[in-house]
Amino acid sequence: MAVDEYGIPAEGAVTSGTVADCSQASLLMEDLEAEAFLADKAYDTNELLGMLKG
Repeated sequence: MAVDEYGIPAEGAVTSGTVADCSQASLLMEDLEAEAFLADKAYDTNELLGMLKG
């Protein structure tokens, strides 16, 4: 789920219980501009880290 600066949900995706959250993160962030990104250790995939750095 992506939220705005107030923590209000802006976008989300529903998947089956066996789908990794990090596989959906790039889709949710595609058109967003952000100053910060909060996540736990499960979001340390190289693809997502590259997107955040780029």
